[in-house]
Amino acid sequence: MTSATGQRGRPRSEASRQAILAATRDLLLEGDYDALTTAEIAKQAGVGRQTVYRWWGSKAAVVADCVVEGLVAFPLETPAATGDPAVDLRVWLELSHERLAAPSTAPLVRALTAAATTDAQATERMAELFAPVREAMRSSLAAGIDAGSIRAGTHPDAVVDLLVGSLIYAVVSRDASARDRVQPALDVVLAGIRL
Repeated sequence: MTSATGQRGRPRSEASRQAILAATRDLLLEGDYDALTTAEIAKQAGVGRQTVYRWWGSKAAVVADCVVEGLVAFPLETPAATGDPAVDLRVWLELSHERLAAPSTAPLVRALTAAATTDAQATERMAELFAPVREAMRSSLAAGIDAGSIRAGTHPDAVVDLLVGSLIYAVVSRDASARDRVQPALDVVLAGIRL
């Protein structure tokens, strides 16, 4: 049966949804993402597992909603605007890696990334989370282009993609040596865009 909103099955209960998100938050605070199961979420929320699966395709998607709705802290750093894009990006990259690679945050980064690869809503939510960061980085680079310290014709979004991508890879890959390559990756990018 299709509801008035076009969704199949029973309409979503907002009370159950909130209970599931709260249970997920509480379980994450008690343990870690890798140990979290959909069965535990359902039990703590007082709903059946099928209720969770009806609305979210995976535990990663539930965690993604928790992050986006502010129930679980996701400490994204927004680059400062000092007038020197190279300094802004270097400081941002170092602080961001330190925060996102922390033991309490790295599992959330992996969960959100995993959810975004298979769930369109999680992809949109991840984009929403990173939007202020992307805008601050674009503004810093645009200011550098205007000031003549960054090469004219530099595509700010491409630079942002490279830096955010190297940051996410360093956290998601669980490769300790990837952290050591984050700043050299920035050096490569800066060498190509600075005058």
